Amino acid sequence: MRFQPIRQFNTILHQEYLEPTISWAIRVVLALNVPLIVLPLWKGFSYEIIWAAFGAYMLSLIDYRGSHYRKITIQFIEAVLIVIAALVGMYAGSSLLLSVGGMFIIGMFAALIRNWSDYGSSIGVAVGFFYLFGLANPVDFQTSLSFGYYVFGGALWAILITVLSFPFTASNPLRRSVAKVWKENTEYLDALILRYITEDKSVDALAITGKEMDIRKAIDQSIDLFARRQTNTRLKAQHYDMMMELRKTASLFGAALNTLHEELEVLNSEDLRPVKNSALYKTLSAVAQATARISIVIFTLRAEDLTMASIRVKRCEIAIGLFKEACEELTLTEKERQALRHLIESLHKSHHYMQQTISQIREKLNFKKSDYLENYKLSFNHFLAGLKPRVLVEFVREMFNIDSQQFRYALRVAIGLTIAVFIFKFFNIDHGHWIALTMIIVIQPYYGATRKKGIERTVGTVAGIVLGGVVMLLPLPHQAFVGLLVVISFLVAYFLRNNYKVGVFFVTVMMVVMMQISKQGSWELIGWRLLSTLIGAALAIVASYVFWPVWEEQRFPALFSNAIEQNRLYLKQVIAYFNRQLPTGESWYKSRRLAEAANNDVFACVQRMYEEPQNVQRQVDLSFAKVGACIRVAREITSFALIINEVERTRPLPELALYLSQVDEVFAWISGQNKGAVMPDKLPDFKAARESLSAPVFASSEAMGFIRTELEKIVFELETICVLLKKQQYSR
Repeated sequence: MRFQPIRQFNTILHQEYLEPTISWAIRVVLALNVPLIVLPLWKGFSYEIIWAAFGAYMLSLIDYRGSHYRKITIQFIEAVLIVIAALVGMYAGSSLLLSVGGMFIIGMFAALIRNWSDYGSSIGVAVGFFYLFGLANPVDFQTSLSFGYYVFGGALWAILITVLSFPFTASNPLRRSVAKVWKENTEYLDALILRYITEDKSVDALAITGKEMDIRKAIDQSIDLFARRQTNTRLKAQHYDMMMELRKTASLFGAALNTLHEELEVLNSEDLRPVKNSALYKTLSAVAQATARISIVIFTLRAEDLTMASIRVKRCEIAIGLFKEACEELTLTEKERQALRHLIESLHKSHHYMQQTISQIREKLNFKKSDYLENYKLSFNHFLAGLKPRVLVEFVREMFNIDSQQFRYALRVAIGLTIAVFIFKFFNIDHGHWIALTMIIVIQPYYGATRKKGIERTVGTVAGIVLGGVVMLLPLPHQAFVGLLVVISFLVAYFLRNNYKVGVFFVTVMMVVMMQISKQGSWELIGWRLLSTLIGAALAIVASYVFWPVWEEQRFPALFSNAIEQNRLYLKQVIAYFNRQLPTGESWYKSRRLAEAANNDVFACVQRMYEEPQNVQRQVDLSFAKVGACIRVAREITSFALIINEVERTRPLPELALYLSQVDEVFAWISGQNKGAVMPDKLPDFKAARESLSAPVFASSEAMGFIRTELEKIVFELETICVLLKKQQYSR
């Protein structure tokens, strides 16, 4: 089987090079278990040790993949916040009114900080956890200070682990972000092979589009993560620019894959099956293996990895040649032959971009490591940028705008949590703080995501309690439970990042084992924990449904209009580039990024529609069909853009300007109807757009013939969107 080695490559990339999950899990294990093991040896077991262990555990869960000193800064800020939250919780715990009022404030804070930065969710949950932990243990102020010292001590231990882990943690975030783009290219290509070559029914159009969107996400994350250098030496600047060139090449390779995708959809004739199952299968497999190797070498920059990648890229060249020879004897229709020629041309482009990447890496390896230092701007900088007065004013204004989604979400979370705390305190439920804690973890900005996470948490908790209860009944010594806790806490950290439902299962088992270690374990307590989790998950789902829900049908028109507009501007930019009407140095790359990002947003919106209740789902299939056509428009424009890079542009073509003017009217019609304008009886005039492509210049060369084909496909996709809009309007 071809896919096994590719999956092995992806496992290595995901766990070791790009996202070092195992090393992160080990740090979590050390943070949680060292206080539980070492402190009892020093002063005997006491309840305060649990506070120290949880303080270290919460800080270690911050999933920040940037430089160490910034992560340490973030962890220290969180340490101060959780100590304050714990002290406030212990003070307010004896009063129902103070408990509920404090939870409202904490809930608003947790919801708002969730959107403030990538790691805001971890901070919000940690602050909420320690406030609730404090509510469950109301004590006087002096005693609360004692608990606060333990929490802060555990937090300092987690920070120390971060400091000491510097030599053992994957660094170089800039290289890692570029390598991840190549990794997503590999997974997209694997999905194309599964669907169109092996005809795996488990890989549908939705899965393919998701993989395509993942490439865009990886590129956007890399762009957002790192800003242009300020003042640097020549070698630093050279290093930085080289990495930017590597990312640009990876993006162009992804664009070539989009073209491959379009042609593979057309080449479905039975006459092509023998070639698809042999020569094309081997060719695409060779390309996939090469991209996986390129991803590895970009991150490691090791000569031996470069050698392996070079061999794989050379193998691609041979495979493409053999595939081309195998196609020469085929009897095909003119449409299929043209699609096959375009497919082969796209394979050559893909090979060219891989060769270009290899050359760039060879040049990169000529740098001495002491000659450069990666210059980047991580999400921490966005956090600091948000502290500027102008940005703060805008943030506060948005926060208190009752019509904003952010304010509604924060209010929804706060009200839900106050209800949860009221139930916990009013009925004096043993360990009832798990009701609110479950809710703060489960509730998401969108109903569908909340329901999915609530179900996963409920299933994981029930299964974990069953196994944890069995473990609790085993006649094991204390040391065995400590050893078991070490293993389980590792599995918790590993699976929370990779499979939430499995992670929750191990979280529950871990909590049961910790109860046993602290001599608090009982079936009654486990029962209350299960009941609290069920109530919390149900409250989160109900709150998402009742309190100012944001349904995707309401958000879809604006997102779709933006996608249509960005695709229109993308096409306009590509034609202007061909006709040499752009300023010197300006190209179509940025327009492509904006168009694909807009497509990504509206695609995610439709995905969430399928997770919403049936009574609010209206014409979701038609919406998905419109988004699919919009995405294909962007693919065709990208294919057109790649072709014009190879065409000698000696003079502007007024024929392209005429085509753009005709298509522009169609884009305008779509935008108007999407905004709710009265539906006219007739669709736009597509005939004029097609006739503009019958000019002799489009038959002057094979490349111009390809351009005409891609522009015709754009007209077809726009016509599809118009028909869908009219159908959607009349079916309401």
